[in-house]
Amino acid sequence: MIPPRVGRLSVAVGLCVGLIGIAEPATAQAPYPEPPNIAGVTSVASGSLQIAYVLPTNTFSYPVTDVQVTTNNANTWSSCGTVNGLCTVGGLTNGLRYIVALRSVNSAGPSLPSLSGAGVPKVPTVLDADKMTKSPRSRVTVTAAFDAASNNLGVNPESTRVGVGTLPELKFNRNIPNRAVVERHLTVSATSDATGETKLVPGRWAWQDSKTIIYRPTGWWPGRSTITITSDLDSTNLGLSAGATLIGGTTLGTTYTFKTARALVGRVDGKSDVMNVYIDNKKVKSFKISLGGPDWRTRNGVKVINTQKEATKTYTSQALGLTAPEDQYSLDAKWNTRLTPSGEFMHAAPWATSRLGRYNGSHGCTNMHEEDAKWIFDNTIPGDVFIYTNTLGETAQPGNGSGGLWNIPWASWTNKSALGALPVAPAIPAPSSSPTPAPSPTNSATPSSSPSTFSI
Repeated sequence: MIPPRVGRLSVAVGLCVGLIGIAEPATAQAPYPEPPNIAGVTSVASGSLQIAYVLPTNTFSYPVTDVQVTTNNANTWSSCGTVNGLCTVGGLTNGLRYIVALRSVNSAGPSLPSLSGAGVPKVPTVLDADKMTKSPRSRVTVTAAFDAASNNLGVNPESTRVGVGTLPELKFNRNIPNRAVVERHLTVSATSDATGETKLVPGRWAWQDSKTIIYRPTGWWPGRSTITITSDLDSTNLGLSAGATLIGGTTLGTTYTFKTARALVGRVDGKSDVMNVYIDNKKVKSFKISLGGPDWRTRNGVKVINTQKEATKTYTSQALGLTAPEDQYSLDAKWNTRLTPSGEFMHAAPWATSRLGRYNGSHGCTNMHEEDAKWIFDNTIPGDVFIYTNTLGETAQPGNGSGGLWNIPWASWTNKSALGALPVAPAIPAPSSSPTPAPSPTNSATPSSSPSTFSI
């Protein structure tokens, strides 16, 4: 039984993802209708969804004259036409997941929204040349495992929100010959927490090996959003292997999701020795810092936060392989946030106060005032992005930390895609935008023979 209309909000369950409310008119002379009950949402044609619904038996004395539909909680409604139990909404993008809700209308006005449903419009199978209409006698079923944080963030994005620098991965159980088929049947979209609007996320899948692909957007992921990867790979012909046809299993007809938190991006300038931190494109902090000195240059490029943080840490000359008596040290530092497995941290450096914001003199770490390092330690989460420029060091390599894959030049990344480059390459990042990595510098002042397991 649906409770009275006054003060009620429809809360999505199951496939629901939002709240839609309609204000109660000041006076109501006639009873409003009850909302329809959604029985199912299916894709019956390209770019459209068909919603099956049932009207409540209790329509009072005022018959329902129209049923209306909204998509993605947009709060704009269009008529479904004849009240016949089916509502078709068109003009949609194939592969995106849409949230839909209905309301009924009588002479008193519209009802509250129904509970929500969801569906994905797609090209009918009969029009898809990649799909198998008949199963060959010799065949092998292909499955895949999804990892939303393949760049070693140390968290499970299915249970927690992550920063906008995460990199999702699909790993198949077989080597894939027809790689373009895979990419054609994967659609990446983002649904805003604030508006419910769903948009495609431009980017490219890149094959890391014959089984594994990782998706990198042209910019960062949108913050405060649900990222959905819609797979329509079931029944696809994925090529021949040892005389058998590889066919996408039924489990590949699915969606994979993860959620992003606020978009935190830090920009660290080795020339001005300043770190600016932006949240949702607004600068929230500016910190004085000191980076690696002439013989220990901090690496340029993108670095992504993971779970490796230590409230206190001891840095020693021995860890760096320094043997000269005048180079010996053992220093305790607070609020250590690791950036790379090769030993770059952001941490408090009370011994370096005189050079913070003035010049670079560390062994590669980002030295900070204690309260600033604590802010980074306390307020960053796995997936948050920090971009280092003007350090005079080499660029962090793909295998060096959670941000390494972001430093592969875009042209090189798309060379690993079976579909080739996007029409427009990503732009050089600007401080107020959702940036992408700048091109890698060609010079390097980091000693190749010097270990940097621990830097200060």
